[in-house]
Amino acid sequence: MTPRSLIAPRRVLALAALLAVAGAAHALDAPLVADAHVSNAQPAGNFGNLATLNIGGGATGLLRFDLSTLPAGTTAAKLVKANLVLYVNRVGTPGAIELLQAYSPWNEATVSAGTLPTLGGSGSGITVSTAQAAQFVSVDVTNLVKGWITNPASNHGLGIVPSYVTPNAVVFLDSKENTQTAHVARLDLTLADQGPKGDKGDKGDKGDKGNTGATGATGATGPQGPQGPQGPQGPQGVQGPAGTSNLYYGQHTWSIDGGSYGRGNLYCPSNMYVIGGGCGHRDYNSAQQDIVVNYAGPNPDNPTQSYRCSVDNTSGSSRALRAYIICASASNVTGP
Repeated sequence: MTPRSLIAPRRVLALAALLAVAGAAHALDAPLVADAHVSNAQPAGNFGNLATLNIGGGATGLLRFDLSTLPAGTTAAKLVKANLVLYVNRVGTPGAIELLQAYSPWNEATVSAGTLPTLGGSGSGITVSTAQAAQFVSVDVTNLVKGWITNPASNHGLGIVPSYVTPNAVVFLDSKENTQTAHVARLDLTLADQGPKGDKGDKGDKGDKGNTGATGATGATGPQGPQGPQGPQGPQGVQGPAGTSNLYYGQHTWSIDGGSYGRGNLYCPSNMYVIGGGCGHRDYNSAQQDIVVNYAGPNPDNPTQSYRCSVDNTSGSSRALRAYIICASASNVTGP
């Protein structure tokens, strides 16, 4: 690589060549606003105030430049050239480094290996050799800077890591905190001359009215409105029929021989009517599975005042049964 003393004349020659190709142009530097490195050996450590940017051996360098100082109206098309200039302070293990675009924000004063911004994948960046110390290296980053100009919000700077082809490379670059050499990283920009602003043109004729656009999609349903006030009380309804005034619960217990069929009938007291009932094995034990209830309901022969339970005993032994009847008095009874 060429020492800085030799780069300056070459920059002049390169600029002259660009002027010859692109016509009038001018050059400027984008300010370096943040530089730091992080170390996997100290995941929570912040090294934004050190004099070097350490690359390799578990360390990753970071740089970010401010493009807001570009002339108003600068577009990517007006960027002729963008060169990143770095100073190699020391070389621990010769090799190459790779510049990867950063895709998330970071802060020089707080960034650490635990908060390292998202970087492009290995092999996706720009590789530059750093075999010798005390030298400047220059890297063409024109396309990368054009992207930042087009979308300023995407400018989260660069990460610097060992190249995937020399993963053991260890390099120390000068940071902006290095007061001994002042070889701060530099982003040299060459812009095509934008020329003086022309006079405002005459107002054009009013264009024809365009066709009505297609109806847009129905919008989302809005939030539910507040609950309205309570309405007035409605009129009193018609009085319902009188409910039951008395209930009667009756029960009947009997036995049925094994392998036989039987039934039991229960009856309501006078002037009372069947409203429910039930039947089954008398006890809650394993014998209850031997009883099959074929019918349990109002007695078909006297449905208003009698309840019938018809069962089969599927076992070979006698089983005890129990049936219940529920009766009620009522002033009006309809039915079969």
